[in-house]
Amino acid sequence: MRDDRTGGVAVSWFVDAVVALVVVAAFWVPFVPRGAAGAPVAVGACVVVGGAVLLRWRWPTAATLAAAAATAVGWAVGASSDPMTAAAWCLYPLALRAGGGARRAGRLAGGVVAAAGVLAATSAGSSLVQRVLVSGIALGVAWLLGRAEARRAEAVRLAADRAAQVERMRTQAATAREVHDVVGHALTFIRAEADVARNLPGTDEQELRASLADIEQRARDALEEVQAFVRELRAGVPGAGATTAADPAQALPGLVAAARAGGLRVTSRLDLPDLDAATGHVVVRVVQEALSNVVRHAVASGCEVVVRERHDVLEVRVDDDGRGPADTPSWGAGLTGMRERVAAVGGELTVGRRPGGGTRVHARIPLEGRR
Repeated sequence: MRDDRTGGVAVSWFVDAVVALVVVAAFWVPFVPRGAAGAPVAVGACVVVGGAVLLRWRWPTAATLAAAAATAVGWAVGASSDPMTAAAWCLYPLALRAGGGARRAGRLAGGVVAAAGVLAATSAGSSLVQRVLVSGIALGVAWLLGRAEARRAEAVRLAADRAAQVERMRTQAATAREVHDVVGHALTFIRAEADVARNLPGTDEQELRASLADIEQRARDALEEVQAFVRELRAGVPGAGATTAADPAQALPGLVAAARAGGLRVTSRLDLPDLDAATGHVVVRVVQEALSNVVRHAVASGCEVVVRERHDVLEVRVDDDGRGPADTPSWGAGLTGMRERVAAVGGELTVGRRPGGGTRVHARIPLEGRR
């Protein structure tokens, strides 16, 4: 139904008023009998037709039936030559909304025309028969145009619904990745550092306090990242989460230091070129999740982190000396999130056995056009 508060409604009312005036002036006024007994009936039918045209959007079924019936009456009393133009004009919005009731109304309007045609064929000569045929064509064209527009509008609505559903799924996946990476990483290294501090023989109070301070800072950083991510989601920022990670040049050394504080021997080679924000975010998250997996699952004593550019491709590689992956690796939430992130920037990720034992996480991201 039209919204009377919109500017387009005023235009529609104006157009309907012009159509009503044209129909009445062209097809009714020249034929309304003056002073004859049928004049009041003719004038009444003429008024009904004009009102139906003006009210076609508010009550399309009633307007269509009223216009068709009034036009048939006009034909019967010789007061109108309208080939159901007004009824066809009213039928269009009815066809747009056609449910079961609208289809019945459309058939009824056609029945009115057919009945008028029968009367015309038996009593009024060939000119009226031709008018009935033209009326049937006019109503049919209006119905077909309305149904075509209704199908187009439905296709647009379905496409918009699908796009909204894809966006919701994308947001849900981004939320799951960010929460898993930020919270999972923080808890992994908080636990690892706490275990180191608890089990290290001869640990004095100062060392314990230093470990607790590191744990507190790690928890605070994770909380700030989650809060920033939530603010982006609430603000409807496209690609929410892409700005919550720090600059790779600052974040990657911090990740290496956190892994070392958790008891892991880490060597690193971080040769970072200039990167756009999205690619830098992916690099940080891949290294973060790979190191978390080494601490949680690999049973490793050491690992190597390499980030470098080779032939317009950024390589991100994390090798550990642990037990290696299973023969059929299981892509859990962390690995799936890494793969999705790398794919989103046009790269590819592989996870497999490292030559000499252990696990290798290897991402290759094309850099052309990303600086």
